[in-house]
Amino acid sequence: MKTRLSLLIACFLAGCALTTRGGETPAPAPYPEIAGNPSADAGNAAPALPPLEDAGDVDANPVRPPITGDCGMEDLQHFVGEPRVNVPRNAMPENYRVVGPDTPVTMDYRPDRLTIRVNENDIVESMACG
Repeated sequence: MKTRLSLLIACFLAGCALTTRGGETPAPAPYPEIAGNPSADAGNAAPALPPLEDAGDVDANPVRPPITGDCGMEDLQHFVGEPRVNVPRNAMPENYRVVGPDTPVTMDYRPDRLTIRVNENDIVESMACG
């Protein structure tokens, strides 16, 4: 047991030993100087970034309108930001669901279903079909 402990301590101390000779840490190699780099004064400055190219056109596909469905959400958007209890029951469609922060939901898309998302304070965050 003492032999194992001594061997373990010796290995630990060997791992802590310095590996450089002479006790000095070697200096990092300087960056090469780049023409037109105002920060390359000491020879140890970071290289300059290449100049930016002209911005090209991105994909010119037209923006698709969002999926809205037929759930009647357009008529209820003014309730976003208000407490959920302010949304009158008779104004909501027959098929709806209320989704809170920790509510498990199915991922099926149903265009006739209104999904009302509320935060932890029961404030309506969004109304969407789905």
